[in-house]
Amino acid sequence: MNWRMHPKRTIVLAAMAVGLGACAGQGSGPAAGGGDSPSAPSNTTLQRIRGEVVAGNDGYGLTPCGSDRQRILALSVQAKGFIDRFQAPVGKPEFFLDAWAREQGGKMEVVAIERAHTEGPRCDAAPEQAQFVASGTEPFWSLRVSPTGWLLERPDSPPLQAMAAVEKIGSGYAWASASPKAKVELTPGYCADGMADAASAWQAGIELGGVRLTGCAHRGELPLP
Repeated sequence: MNWRMHPKRTIVLAAMAVGLGACAGQGSGPAAGGGDSPSAPSNTTLQRIRGEVVAGNDGYGLTPCGSDRQRILALSVQAKGFIDRFQAPVGKPEFFLDAWAREQGGKMEVVAIERAHTEGPRCDAAPEQAQFVASGTEPFWSLRVSPTGWLLERPDSPPLQAMAAVEKIGSGYAWASASPKAKVELTPGYCADGMADAASAWQAGIELGGVRLTGCAHRGELPLP
């Protein structure tokens, strides 16, 4: 396999947990449902991994955050579908990956992907203390969902915070608030942000004051509702 990387980085073939590094963590795993977030395998502990990915002739290698050792990646069907769409049409030799993985046969098997990007937060970014983080463009907006509700921020408006209880809708989630009268919906499914050269595993929609905002989302550090 012809890997394009710094010569001091070594591809590790033996199964080892150390490769998951400081940015890996135990979690409830990806949400059950459709899109690119499959059900977590039974009796298997998935770990949240983040790190820099390098594309080789025969696959991908990941250097997890907090580690200098590169791991060969094995991709589930869902994860491969996500990466193939993210790489189209010209391919990206290097990118940042945020995903759910497990040790499998001497490789790190990526079961589901939260997000991938060439531009955006890297290993030095602070943990996102939210259940979900979403954003959109035209107009620009960002959203953080917590166990008590959500916070919407827009460049030309003051922050808007609402208390809202979560409702499970199929494989997604919704939060409806009375003041302000609004509804936030998050649904599993591939979502591309062309302006940031990024893709996420969740699609976001906000109904607010007769206006609908759309964008992409990924899971934060807090457990799912």
